[in-house]
Amino acid sequence: MTKKPFTPPCGTGCAATQMELFAEPTVPPAPPTVFDWDAHDFVVVGDSGGKDSGALVHEVCTQADKAGQLHKVHVLHCDLGRTTRGHLVEWPGALEVARAHAKQYGVPFAVRRSKRWPSLWYRILNHGNWPGHFARYCTSDTKTVTGRDHADEIGGGMRLGRPYRAGYAMGMRAEESRARAKKPVTERHRMSGAGTLRVVTTWLPIHGLTTEEVWQIHQENGIAHHEAYDRGMRRLSCRACPLAHTDDLVRSAQLNPGIFDEYAEAEANMGHPFKKNITLKRIIELARS
Repeated sequence: MTKKPFTPPCGTGCAATQMELFAEPTVPPAPPTVFDWDAHDFVVVGDSGGKDSGALVHEVCTQADKAGQLHKVHVLHCDLGRTTRGHLVEWPGALEVARAHAKQYGVPFAVRRSKRWPSLWYRILNHGNWPGHFARYCTSDTKTVTGRDHADEIGGGMRLGRPYRAGYAMGMRAEESRARAKKPVTERHRMSGAGTLRVVTTWLPIHGLTTEEVWQIHQENGIAHHEAYDRGMRRLSCRACPLAHTDDLVRSAQLNPGIFDEYAEAEANMGHPFKKNITLKRIIELARS
């Protein structure tokens, strides 16, 4: 599922259309912030297998190596599981790409899944409605909580006798949306709670990069990317993501007809449209036309 790096047709100038949320004019990214490696016991890097994750792992590991603290870096892939019919929620091969990122830089790699939900699919069915911009339980329940549990696993194994201090690096970029542009590069993560068990710092190392710059990092450093980009996808989220741009969903439906058919049946049973402005039934019709 990995190929030699390249710049896909949409690699330059398509960032503003990657998600419908991106249609809003963006604001300048937060100024770069130097990460304090000495103040943290370790750093967890969230890697979905997407292009931003590849650039993220590169940036974190490069900074860590320069600081002589590469041993503190841990790459985590959150496995989103399968549907009732056995379809992978995320793109097949995403896990392998994430593993390749960690291997390239010689840092530990872990795969973890929600301890409460067997997959994101079952969480959606339990909720009875689809995730949305203002109800992103898909991220909070299957990634944030899973990341916290993994950080506890690492921190607990260190036997520090105090709350561990961790960085949690994510690949959010200012170019993606106005909301993301406003995010600070570092801030106290909500998973810190009262700070009696853990103190976690959210870190956005590639916040100021453009899509073109992300692909440039891939090219210059021989970083693996997922084949879905070669086949016309601009993002590598879930194969059927309610937050994705309609054009990407139509292309994904062409490439993944089985899971879209299963989701469409669930949409009919729920009585809620997949997206406010378009149903899965219509997306499938466009994909097949």
